Amino acid sequence: MEILDKQAFFETREKLVTLTRSINIVKQRIQIAENDRKKCLITINELESLSPETKTYKAVGKMFVISPMSSLKTELKQQVQKDEEDVKGLINQSKYIDAQITDTERSLNELVRKK
Repeated sequence: MEILDKQAFFETREKLVTLTRSINIVKQRIQIAENDRKKCLITINELESLSPETKTYKAVGKMFVISPMSSLKTELKQQVQKDEEDVKGLINQSKYIDAQITDTERSLNELVRKK
């Protein structure tokens, strides 16, 4: 019986470690999306301050291509929306993983008390 308890303990502990890694990855992805969103908003604000005739360029790989300011603003606004949706999805994923971590910790505590 004790061998099964040890095996269950190690499996639960391994699951907890995996979930902790997963939550850290999700938090990192949230941070990256937030930073990208902020950069896009700053760029949009800077483009707003320029005159409409100003030549604007879009980065394509290692080169820059002339692009109308209106299309740059549109692309940036779409990127902001995409980043906001990504953050919402990642937050939901984070909540789910947090619930799994709580459940796994509870199981681990029960196994420790059982011994």
